[in-house]
Amino acid sequence: MLISAVFTFNFANSQEEQPTMFVVHTDNVKFEMMPKYEELSLKFKTMCEENNVKDMNWTTISVEDGRYVHVTPIKNMAELDENPMAEVAKKVGEEKMNEMFDEMDDCYDSHSNEIIHYMPTLSYIPEGYSTQDKNQREYHFLYYAPKNSKAMGEAMTKVKEMFKEKGVKNGYEVYHSGFGSEESYYMVAIAGASEMDIVKGGEENDKLLGDEKDAVFWDVIKLTTRYDQVEGNLRPDLSYWPEE
Repeated sequence: MLISAVFTFNFANSQEEQPTMFVVHTDNVKFEMMPKYEELSLKFKTMCEENNVKDMNWTTISVEDGRYVHVTPIKNMAELDENPMAEVAKKVGEEKMNEMFDEMDDCYDSHSNEIIHYMPTLSYIPEGYSTQDKNQREYHFLYYAPKNSKAMGEAMTKVKEMFKEKGVKNGYEVYHSGFGSEESYYMVAIAGASEMDIVKGGEENDKLLGDEKDAVFWDVIKLTTRYDQVEGNLRPDLSYWPEE
């Protein structure tokens, strides 16, 4: 199955300042229920805003195959023991909250949770690069056998070094599978203002990298047991980040 770990930050600050561990909740929404699901998602976001909920936040991404992915940064695994809905239930009433989630449950037949890790050492974020206002996403999933973990990491490092050496201006972010993932994988996230913007950026990269890229990319490809590419959209309209 496709792993649904899709998330990206605005890298206006240094990579070291960004969270590196995330909880990913995925709802596999039925196509005919997508309008209803979005209506309920917006209703829940509004509920949190109106009640000034501080104990939770999430970024939502809608994926082309109907998945809605909600991602929240955490500092450590101990935070999983906390109930993120406690404050909402206290402020709006548990019965009202549960009624809304019961409606949402009708929109999908399955959902899942996992942990993913942002990899700053493998991500390429050139000076001045930012994902701000670039809500289109292209995600590349590179699955590999656990025995090749070290070699895969080294091959990904060489890719970053090549991008840096050639002075590529388009950045990318790398994430790694974690607790709850069925397979080991790296996910490379590319941001753009549109699909055409991403395509154009890729063409510019190819020109800068030249023929040298073939051997460097091959070192990654030969270790990859399976590859998936998916398109998605960052959804600020459905995401919730309370004011400090």
